[in-house]
Amino acid sequence: MAESSPTGVAPVLQVHPTRLCNIACAHCYSGSGPTVRGELPLELLSDCLEAAAGLGYRQLAVSGGEPLLYGPLPELLARAREVGMLTTVTSNGMLLTPRRWEPLADLVDVLAISIDGTPEEHDLIRRREGAFARTVANLEFARAWGGPFGFIFTLTQHNVDSLEFVVRLAAAEGARSVQVHPLTLYGRAEATMSGARPDEIELAAALCEAAMLAHELGIVVHLDAVTADQLLAHRDLLVPRRPVRRLIDVAPVLVVDADGIVIPMTHDVSNSLRLGSLHEERLDTLAANWLEAGDGDRLAVACEQAWVELTRTTPPLAVYWYDAVAAWTRAGGPSRPALELVPALR
Repeated sequence: MAESSPTGVAPVLQVHPTRLCNIACAHCYSGSGPTVRGELPLELLSDCLEAAAGLGYRQLAVSGGEPLLYGPLPELLARAREVGMLTTVTSNGMLLTPRRWEPLADLVDVLAISIDGTPEEHDLIRRREGAFARTVANLEFARAWGGPFGFIFTLTQHNVDSLEFVVRLAAAEGARSVQVHPLTLYGRAEATMSGARPDEIELAAALCEAAMLAHELGIVVHLDAVTADQLLAHRDLLVPRRPVRRLIDVAPVLVVDADGIVIPMTHDVSNSLRLGSLHEERLDTLAANWLEAGDGDRLAVACEQAWVELTRTTPPLAVYWYDAVAAWTRAGGPSRPALELVPALR
């Protein structure tokens, strides 16, 4: 039986093998673009996958940069399959041509394509005129593939009213799902979209809209947010038990950025809680050292303190949990020695 995280979701290894991309989106958290170079060697990532599988990670999610521009992508996906992982690829869809897709078709379990609103909104956030039309035209290749594909929609403070357009487009184009991901203010997004992080009202509105559209259209619409009721009812799923003995118990999502840095949960977790670089040690060694140093417990404390602060008075209508934890690790929390003294709440 596959291991699972405390949330019940199969743990995910999210890999960004390259920063090269055909466009330079305003909301890009990795600072990717056409003139950006640098990628991770296949051998390094192959060792990472083997170690990740041993640590209990059961899904490989490849993003970018644009993953279709990563030359060894077929070999990377094949390696993931060898170690027992499901594979997902997230693409902007503009390069989804038969020439690029056919070598991958039998190696991908789920394809995710980014659609960020109406044609005008999408082109604006992609900073490329005609980007929407190009992506939608290439959906015919996704349908011809026959495997499951879905859309990813980045929710900002200003675009919840565009969610209906994206979900209806998904239904019309044969997509099986829409994943709604709140904007992460990291990388290029921090400079270009600093005032666009969705607040609790926008998140709550998106949750309501997602539920209504899913019911009407029969398509899965999932928003990466929890409601106030869920926050109060599921503390045990959000706050890891201490002492933390397994990496997947506190980091059900593990990010490997294009520099080879390993980050628990999400990109903007404090630098002090990163596991280290794959260029220096294998993932299993990084994980063992991180846990031995008490960093797993420190991240669990950050989860605990974020939960306490959010529920101290009136909980927010909705919250992107990883973002709340990351914010606490960066600014809200005490220093490392003080974190060690915070008692566990049972």
